[in-house]
Amino acid sequence: MVNKKEVFLFLLLFSLGIFFIFIYLYIKQAEKDIFTKIEINRIEQISYLFQNIEKDIIDNNKIKNSKQLIKLLYNAKTRKKYEKYLSFIATPSIKYIYLLTKDNKGRFRFLLDASKIDKANFFEKFDVTNQKYKALYITKEAQIIRQEDMENLFLTYIYPIKVDEQIIAVLSVDITTKIKQTLIELTKPLETFFIILVIFVFLFVAMTIIQVFHYFITRKKIFTDPLTQLYNRNYLAEVSPMLKLENYSVAMLDLDKFKVINDTYGHKAGDFILAQSAQILKNSTRGSDILIRYGGEEFLLFIYKRDNDNNSTLKICERIRKNIDTNKFIYDYNEIQVQVSIGIHEHPHLEKNLNEAIKIADKMLYIAKTKGRNRVINYIDSKKDTHVKSNNLDFVKDAIDDNRVVCFYQPIYNYLDKTILKYEALVRIIDKHGEIISPIFLLEDLKHTNIHYKLTQRILFIIFEKFKNIDKHVGINLNFSDLINEDIEKTILDAFKKNPNLASRVTIEILESDEIKNIPLFKEKIELMHSYGAQVSIDDFGSGYSNFKTILDIEANFLKIDGSLIKNIDINEKDFKVVKSIIHFAKVANMKTIAEFVHSQEVYDKLLPLDLDYMQGYYIAEPSPTLLNVKDLF
Repeated sequence: MVNKKEVFLFLLLFSLGIFFIFIYLYIKQAEKDIFTKIEINRIEQISYLFQNIEKDIIDNNKIKNSKQLIKLLYNAKTRKKYEKYLSFIATPSIKYIYLLTKDNKGRFRFLLDASKIDKANFFEKFDVTNQKYKALYITKEAQIIRQEDMENLFLTYIYPIKVDEQIIAVLSVDITTKIKQTLIELTKPLETFFIILVIFVFLFVAMTIIQVFHYFITRKKIFTDPLTQLYNRNYLAEVSPMLKLENYSVAMLDLDKFKVINDTYGHKAGDFILAQSAQILKNSTRGSDILIRYGGEEFLLFIYKRDNDNNSTLKICERIRKNIDTNKFIYDYNEIQVQVSIGIHEHPHLEKNLNEAIKIADKMLYIAKTKGRNRVINYIDSKKDTHVKSNNLDFVKDAIDDNRVVCFYQPIYNYLDKTILKYEALVRIIDKHGEIISPIFLLEDLKHTNIHYKLTQRILFIIFEKFKNIDKHVGINLNFSDLINEDIEKTILDAFKKNPNLASRVTIEILESDEIKNIPLFKEKIELMHSYGAQVSIDDFGSGYSNFKTILDIEANFLKIDGSLIKNIDINEKDFKVVKSIIHFAKVANMKTIAEFVHSQEVYDKLLPLDLDYMQGYYIAEPSPTLLNVKDLF
């Protein structure tokens, strides 16, 4: 992981590298400046001398053109005289000084040569390769030829001899010096030192860049879900301390009926749906939003709130819902319908922390599912019912405190031998006016609240007290969330340990409509109940999204067919066929079947030929505060 110290060291070394490069370039520029100053000084000196020579030759001899100059210098004595003048300029650094002119064909010829060795003859041809000689005749200005590629040669200075602005000859001098070589030898170790430093620094910088690149690649793997390519919960843990919640809304998203897709088409199809849905979610959000795969088919979305669009959160969530709903998911030539439910908390910064805000968004998601799925529920909108919900919570809490929670019991009837198999315990609340109230309309608001668990514990206490000393069987309704609650589990197990015979007369009825996501944990809790001798019933079978393999694996004792399939079985042929199929499945799985909601003789008679085991409903007997006998039925 890249930390602040490494970033600081990287920036420091990078800055040092830039500084060393600057020093190196500064040294090179200093060399150049020194050479330039030496060059200017030498040229000024030589130019002054050339002016004097020009005056002496041209003015004293009244030379008007190049022919007169050639004629003058044709004389050997005259040449010797002026070559002697030129030789006065010669020094150890100036070895070659000569006067040139052009012939009729434009070739340069020697007029004077003050060299002491390799002396040229008069009017001998001088081969010119540098264009500066020709440029001099165009510009009529002195030219400098820098001969840096020749060993020790400093420069060549060519000076025009002019009469009436016409060039009739050229004075040329080759200046050689060891100053440049000396400077190079002096500065070379320093330059080499800085070059090595720069290489070392930038090698280290390159290594740091590679490390940073490797870090970000590793970071991407750690924080990215491999299936959906979205951020995962590791990223949530990383980024949550830095999130300014006042800038975001929080939304929880869940793909509806995803378990059905896995069960029907297989897990590969499920993975395909997840990957495709994730892409749709990503395309439906903006770059400023943060999308995280929260787990399974759940996604967490942080929606950035713009000042000029107060409805951006709802717009984005509705866009997501619509895009998922209208998309055609094709897998293995099968078109799979996918929908999404969404819960929103628009003001998460008002909660104690992010976890509390996510819980509220998750609660809104749960409400969206219970209201029919494929919808968006906003925490602000749900607050319209807060007064009622608050009253419901207070109502139940007061009933628990005042001991106004009671149980009614409805018989489960064995129509074959005309006996009562057991009684289903049903909670009732007595209000302050003595009226008996069914909490069916309150339970939804209580779900996942502390009051719900307190109510469940009170019901368990009432049932265990009533049945511990009588030879009767009882069924107790529990949600999966009840079953995994530590306090409720302790209450059940303590009662079974104190009275082992009680356990064998208790049936735990688990709501099949209660979506159970942690199947291994569900099986573990059912096996725990079985280990004490208690039986297990799958309640409301057919109302949820049944995983037949899971039901077989948990080895339930009873299968209670949901009332929504039973109540119209006498007039709905489709319901009749479904119930018949469920009974057949239960027989194969070695489970007893119970039909609930037997509310009329017509329904009762319709069920008789179906090889059903037991029945329950108002036609047989209404729930009663006392345990009814067979003679009290019908």
